[in-house]
Amino acid sequence: MKYRFFHSVLILLLMVFFTVTMEHGIQERSKASILSEAVCEEMNFREQYMPEKVFREIAREENMWEVFTVTMLKERFYPGQSDGESEVYKKYKKEEFYKLCNIYETIWGDVKCFPLPENRESFHKQFFYENTFGEERTYGGKRIHEGTDIFGKKNLAGYYPVISMTEGTVENIGWLPLGGYRIGIRAPRGAYFYYAHLSEYGREFSQGDKVKAGEILGYMGNSGYGEVGTTGKFPVHLHLGIYIKTPHYKELSVNPYWILKAHEKNIRKYTY
Repeated sequence: MKYRFFHSVLILLLMVFFTVTMEHGIQERSKASILSEAVCEEMNFREQYMPEKVFREIAREENMWEVFTVTMLKERFYPGQSDGESEVYKKYKKEEFYKLCNIYETIWGDVKCFPLPENRESFHKQFFYENTFGEERTYGGKRIHEGTDIFGKKNLAGYYPVISMTEGTVENIGWLPLGGYRIGIRAPRGAYFYYAHLSEYGREFSQGDKVKAGEILGYMGNSGYGEVGTTGKFPVHLHLGIYIKTPHYKELSVNPYWILKAHEKNIRKYTY
């Protein structure tokens, strides 16, 4: 009788153990299932939501981009706190995890400063912008807004210098019907930074020219929405776009808004 009893208890304990183990494994796999080849093409990812406080915490970590990626994944791309527990992702989706780490580093890793410097002689906030990424636009056909518009207190073309947020190489220069006078910089890690609606350029740029972070690219204006030289169809502002290559897109936009917020403390001061 005792043998049968202990045998039954042992079987029951083993069943409980295996059930708990299976449930734990299912939960882990469920957490890791968010990782896919095309996760970087989903709108939640493209939003790049990252509160400045959380970004500052992550930036102190030695393995910053792993912590950054885990923080995003744990809260489905809308984090409230940092998290560096990466084991479950490495266990079940190691390749996808490290690819996503590289993508986040590509987007964020080269940024050194805010794209507009403050005037040393001013003691008031000079720029304002809102999160309008994804909002509908109609000029040239129905589309979404693929960047962030930054306005100055003065609605004056040619007054505010626009500087490069990164080091990089000039990839595109000149007129676009939508963007007006624009310049596109390819950063070292591969992201493309697009500065549009300029009134003029900081110097004579050519494709292939090297630029430094903080270098003046041009001046904020209101060019675009028409033939070469068209101005005045909207208020003076800088349109900033950030683009990356993904598995299914040669060029896909991500939201610059949270990157700008994270770098407001890195606004440089120039005299103008």
